Amino acid sequence: MEGIVDTPTSAQIARTFGLGTAGGDLVHIRRGDSDAWRLRTSGGSYFVKGYLEDSSEQLTLAMAFERRALAAGVDMPSPIMPVDPVLGWAIRLAGQWFRAYRWIEHDMTQAAVDIAPWLGRTMLRVHQVEPMGHVGLPEWWRSAVPQPEVWEGWLATARERDVAWAGLLGDCLPAILAVGERIAGLSEVAADVVRTHGDFKDHNIVRSAAGPVLVDWDSVRTDSAALEAGRSAYLFGGGEPLQIRRILAAYVAAGGELDWAGPDLFLGVARHHVQVLAEQIRVSLGEAAPARWMGDRTTIETAIGTRLRDLPGTLERLRYLARETSSE
Repeated sequence: MEGIVDTPTSAQIARTFGLGTAGGDLVHIRRGDSDAWRLRTSGGSYFVKGYLEDSSEQLTLAMAFERRALAAGVDMPSPIMPVDPVLGWAIRLAGQWFRAYRWIEHDMTQAAVDIAPWLGRTMLRVHQVEPMGHVGLPEWWRSAVPQPEVWEGWLATARERDVAWAGLLGDCLPAILAVGERIAGLSEVAADVVRTHGDFKDHNIVRSAAGPVLVDWDSVRTDSAALEAGRSAYLFGGGEPLQIRRILAAYVAAGGELDWAGPDLFLGVARHHVQVLAEQIRVSLGEAAPARWMGDRTTIETAIGTRLRDLPGTLERLRYLARETSSE
């Protein structure tokens, strides 16, 4: 079966979660940092998720927050408890952790419905679940973007090896380092740190007949509420200023606060671009193995060149958009 090695059978999953009699094999539907399947049984249709690594610590943290979000009334699926619980809603089978939910059907009639108002309200509701009560961006923000000496070392190595993108990296280096400086500056002043879903993306929104549902609560982490709202609005708005502003207006109308971020409102987007670039360069220079999403070596080298060519313009557009948004 495609996906995780030694995947349990559909009968094992059905029995473990008390889902009735399996009506066929697990149908593999998604491959990534975790794999997912659809399971049909005599009790209905279910979404089954398996985790590729020993994720018990993150799962414990995420499930605790997921439980609080459910209690707060966030539009989200209700997990299914195993028959013999070991770690909350998760169970270990064939050396991996698995979870199950009742399947939520996508409603194609909802595809064209504008979710901006819902998204703004939902982000704010999630951000209200667990404020952290301290000042300063979480450590993962700082570690996401390498220090200047690392970038300079990569540039020297790329030039020595005559790598195709070496010149582009040299041209972009001041802009890349400026992103790191902006992160360092906010690291000491961000006062809106919350525990949050951590992965507000379109593929984690199921547009059901009853309305949108926020799924995939495994990436729970702490973040600045305003900076996550800015990044999420940018992603869902597809970079389109009007739609981005509509999402953020709904967030503010629900009680969200964005003003303190000012020109750095979309710094999370800039950070992501630089972080992905750094991960790809590490692989290109032989310092790390490629992640599953990266593709083959040719794909990685092409992606680095494309990102470097686009990066200065992207960063400038983000700053302009933040200025325009904050002036409204």
